[in-house]
Amino acid sequence: MTEKQLNEAKKVYLNEYKRISLKIISLEEQEATIRAEIESAKNQQISDMPKGVGGKSDLSDYMVRLERIQDNIAQKKAELRLKRLEIEEKIINIQDGQQSEVIRLRYLELLGWKEIRSRLDVSERQVYILHGEALQAIEI
Repeated sequence: MTEKQLNEAKKVYLNEYKRISLKIISLEEQEATIRAEIESAKNQQISDMPKGVGGKSDLSDYMVRLERIQDNIAQKKAELRLKRLEIEEKIINIQDGQQSEVIRLRYLELLGWKEIRSRLDVSERQVYILHGEALQAIEI
């Protein structure tokens, strides 16, 4: 494996945290949608409008979906905590403080290059150099 391929593999590994975070956000949005649908179904049941057959099964279907999504969110959050601990352990082993900070800000705090540059008070070019050096230094 070439150095470039190795660095790409390290980026993929480090970006797993972001991927899991985005999945949690997506699941939480689904949860909110289902909760809104449940509220809507409850409001329809409370009204004095004629009731259709199967209104209760619709509500129970929503509850099953909600429970499934909540379980999935809990699993993903546990996975996210483990991935964060793994990455933090790798960052600890990077000797240079600025390099480790670039990796932490980029892959755990999910900041963009401009925000990282601003936080570290270095040039854009220096951020990229530090990132490249940090990728070489990190053991995955």
